[in-house]
Amino acid sequence: MWNVVTATVNNVKEMNEFWNKVVLEEGFFKPIEENAYKEYLENIPGFKYEGVGLVYNENKLVGMGIGVLKNETSGAINCILVEPSMRHHKIGEAILSYLEEYFKKNNRKTVYAYGYLPSCYAWYIPNTDHHDHPCAPGIRVNSNEYFFLLHHRYEATGFQDAFHLNLCDYEISPSIEKILEENKKEGITIELFDPSKHSGIEEFCRTLNIWDFERVIKENLALAHPYPFLVIVKDGKVKGWTGAMWNEESGRGHFDGIAILEEVRGRGLGKALFSLLAYHSKLNGAKFMTFYTGLTNHARYIYMGAGFKIIQSFAIMKKELK
Repeated sequence: MWNVVTATVNNVKEMNEFWNKVVLEEGFFKPIEENAYKEYLENIPGFKYEGVGLVYNENKLVGMGIGVLKNETSGAINCILVEPSMRHHKIGEAILSYLEEYFKKNNRKTVYAYGYLPSCYAWYIPNTDHHDHPCAPGIRVNSNEYFFLLHHRYEATGFQDAFHLNLCDYEISPSIEKILEENKKEGITIELFDPSKHSGIEEFCRTLNIWDFERVIKENLALAHPYPFLVIVKDGKVKGWTGAMWNEESGRGHFDGIAILEEVRGRGLGKALFSLLAYHSKLNGAKFMTFYTGLTNHARYIYMGAGFKIIQSFAIMKKELK
């Protein structure tokens, strides 16, 4: 059995170098600069260096695992990494045992694997010119990690699918144009939000009653220069919304979500609103868009209808400790 030693803050530099080496070899996750890596770790609620296990072979770091005390009853595995040339030597098993014992020692009874951590790792979209997404919401299905955890009695309790679209040639389709024309006859339009023309944001938030959406709407509007966003409008009042449109450094068009009130549903407006969001993001300089959504979320059909493709599935994995 490999000896797992507990990390300290003095190990951050070699941990960061090890992370970057392994992820660059695998070509999926994005490398992280050292200061950003340290800040990332130490800003995770529940993170302590005693939850980090390191494995050395002849004074060379060849394995690393990070466990986080998620809440009073559960822990979360942030990562288990093993040097590719040292795999199949039971290093991963030794690290997993270390993390599970750490959780038991702290009276945690349930372990999640990458489950709902407040911060997570950015990754590259396969077969693109480094198109990226800022967060991996779980374990990559069919990855080494996925099968490793399955073999150690972790169960997949939910799935998230990641979507991607290259916006370079994106245009509004004739079917969307028809939806817009039909709704316009009924006095329902989709427009860029203009506070001098449109009212009812507060009422929209109350009726929608989704706290996360209300938060991002109000945070954007509180800015000195709010980012543009689209709204569905009827009689001058907001009945639907897209998140703020701004671009990340990589060229990714930011996506918070879309929401439509019940009174204007069933008119194809969800499809039209999302298509216009993608189109305006392109006009705003975005090169691509990415996001993820749950396996059972029917909005996925809106996304696929707009041309987005599912490019990676992630599993939320869980184990009850005995």
